[in-house]
Amino acid sequence: MEAIIERMPRRVTVSMSTRRWNRMLQLEEAYKLARIIKRSMKQVETEPSMTPEETIKQLRAL
Repeated sequence: MEAIIERMPRRVTVSMSTRRWNRMLQLEEAYKLARIIKRSMKQVETEPSMTPEETIKQLRAL
């Protein structure tokens, strides 16, 4: 259970259990990762396809 202790125009102070806080941090990290993946999927869709030879050349360059 959480309780709002103080509310200001740009900040809210909340009291909650450490278990719930850790879960919120995990959810925030998952959200950030999902945004990165979604952005990269859009980028992949717009890039031109590579031939097998170009792909092998890129992999060898790594």
